[in-house]
Amino acid sequence: MLLLSYLLLSGVTTGALYALVALGIVVVNKATGVINFAHGELFMFSGFVAWTLHVQMGVMYPVALPLAVAAGFLLGALTDRIAFRPLIKADVISLVLATVGIAFVLRGLARVIWGGKGDYLSFPPITSPEPVMIGEIMVIPQQLAVLAGAIVVMLAFAAFFRLTRAGKMMQATADNSKAATLVGIRTARIYTLSFGTGAAIAAAAAVLMAPLTLLYPDMGFSFFIKGFAAAVLGGLTSLPGAVLGGLIIGVIEALAGGYIHSSFIEVSAFVVIMLVLVVRPTGLLGAGRLRRV
Repeated sequence: MLLLSYLLLSGVTTGALYALVALGIVVVNKATGVINFAHGELFMFSGFVAWTLHVQMGVMYPVALPLAVAAGFLLGALTDRIAFRPLIKADVISLVLATVGIAFVLRGLARVIWGGKGDYLSFPPITSPEPVMIGEIMVIPQQLAVLAGAIVVMLAFAAFFRLTRAGKMMQATADNSKAATLVGIRTARIYTLSFGTGAAIAAAAAVLMAPLTLLYPDMGFSFFIKGFAAAVLGGLTSLPGAVLGGLIIGVIEALAGGYIHSSFIEVSAFVVIMLVLVVRPTGLLGAGRLRRV
């Protein structure tokens, strides 16, 4: 019972971070019909920005988080201007290769800027690392803080879509870009906003995740795969599906690592992607035919 409760809490915490990564992937895909393969590197780069602010410059963690999110938004907007806008009328392969190119550029920049200080950088914990017992359940305060932060980010994101004019225009463009253009929505700006918002969500996930792990330039691809698996499982066009998929992936990973073998942690995401594509290609909450990927 003690092990199960610990694994479930760990899985839900990690799954909440995967859900944030998946949300960013889905936001860009819904608006543009393209998977941003640089999403993981945007996540990684934002984590390093937060490390620089908090560790090297002494900025308080609550201040470093929104600054890193703002940096992530700018990087996402730049991705749109560099890799998507000039190729907007090109075929899907060209768009995919452009985002892959951006990923390698960001990874190289991270090595140039931070790699010389060591491939693995630690981020100070924001709470006590010592576990505490709540009844028969072992709880690590750091995990609770990360889980609470992820829930706040998800709620803020949902409010942005439902209550703001920009969020409603993004939804309208995602539903039908031609109709959105006809009613006067500048879809080019919405695409930029979508890339920026997706990267900002990834940045929030990176800052929340940083105290739980180590930062290194190659970490982006691993988290992208986990987020992509969550998005595929939930449905590449469904925002609630991305959250559900992230939580399921996190719990599956934790249980597989705890009860089977730690090596299953890394392969479980690939297994989920293959099973979903075979059994239900639109995902648990996805609907309709998938657009360009």
